[in-house]
Amino acid sequence: MRLGHNVGHGSDVGRVRPFNEDFHRVWQFPMDGGDLTLLAVADGMGGAAAGEVASKLAMEVLDESFSRYVEEVRSRRPVVGIQSLIDKAMRLANRRVYGEAIRQSGRRGMGSTLTCVAIRKRKAYMGHVGDSRAFLVRGSKIYQLTKDHSWVEEQVEKGLLNEEEAENHEWRNLITRVLGTRQQVAPDVAELDVQAGDVFLLSTDGLHGLVSPEEMLAEIQENSDRQLNVEVLLAQANERGGPDNITVVIFEVDT
Repeated sequence: MRLGHNVGHGSDVGRVRPFNEDFHRVWQFPMDGGDLTLLAVADGMGGAAAGEVASKLAMEVLDESFSRYVEEVRSRRPVVGIQSLIDKAMRLANRRVYGEAIRQSGRRGMGSTLTCVAIRKRKAYMGHVGDSRAFLVRGSKIYQLTKDHSWVEEQVEKGLLNEEEAENHEWRNLITRVLGTRQQVAPDVAELDVQAGDVFLLSTDGLHGLVSPEEMLAEIQENSDRQLNVEVLLAQANERGGPDNITVVIFEVDT
């Protein structure tokens, strides 16, 4: 897989927030037998510099963990599976953010979402904490791969709120699981088969809180330039008020 026309990424502060506390990365690690592509988005919270610190720390840990893994593989040393790697990396990110918040009084309570997808050969491995999201476009359908760790989502699961009530609920941004606010965290991790032409889309809630999955699907189907897709989706969110930072990463698996 190559990075080029088949990848797009971007972040925008939006129209209300003074700072951009989102962070995102796209990596490609060359490896024998097939490159490893890693996509990630993180949405920091805690105000001003603290949220930005939390999301950046989370991304740095992911970078360190995967870079070390690739080095071990190249050196032909035994390694854990990628799904286990993601789980360990996200738990380490949690400890790193939590420790920084304890050390710096001005950063108490800071935290970050983190959603990542690693793709190698015909497998994808996903890790997730918070309310950022990963979607998969396959053929004419879009699937949400992650489940929000939010109070509203929990109420929907219990049958206490319907989808329409959840969408407009005043507590829809209340997150129940996030990196850095507690000593321990349990990330969601999953593995799925990948098909040629699959498109992965990762977003922070500044996008999917305003742009529906159906609109994301329509844009991806209409234009095959993935960077153009990102620019259009960022613009749509801003046109609808841009109340939050907006981040999007899109990657299409080569045919």
